[in-house]
Amino acid sequence: MKLTDKHYYNQEFKKTPFYNGGLVVWWTKKIFERCCFEGCDFTGVVARGCYFNDCVFKRGKLQHFDIGSTTLVLHRKTVYHHCTFERVKLRNFGIADFYNCTFINCDFQTAFIAASFAHCNFIGEVANCVFCGPQYNRYYYGNRLDYWASNKGRLHDVDLTKASLIDVDFRGGIDLSTTKFPTDYETDR
Repeated sequence: MKLTDKHYYNQEFKKTPFYNGGLVVWWTKKIFERCCFEGCDFTGVVARGCYFNDCVFKRGKLQHFDIGSTTLVLHRKTVYHHCTFERVKLRNFGIADFYNCTFINCDFQTAFIAASFAHCNFIGEVANCVFCGPQYNRYYYGNRLDYWASNKGRLHDVDLTKASLIDVDFRGGIDLSTTKFPTDYETDR
């Protein structure tokens, strides 16, 4: 399905394929408010400078979705505000900010390099992932503009108390002072 509008309100997308036969689909500066994406296929979609507010992503194929990227002009990043991600595979976070989001039983297996999380909750198993801090690395960012546009892997008031952390690592000077961990999790703080 090709999305031609810039703004989507109260839309429900069920089992919708957004891919374009192997070609990259660019969503640039699109706004989604109170939308539900259930069982959708985001293969090959790149969200550049998009804004998702109060949206639900439930099941579906998000592992080949570039969930965050900046626009070429002004380096506007993708923002997710009050969104819920439930039972989805997430791999390509890129430069994205998550505010007041909830992740329920998601399959991560990724490194959070430039993605930041503020006031977010992780529920269920969080396995095989790395949260990276503010160190610059050309391999992950590509250029210094992307580095400066990102929040550099910030974790602020993140609640992991209802999560089961398995092979999760925190690297690169990431600040964990406001992160809440499960009572049985040992950190090197």
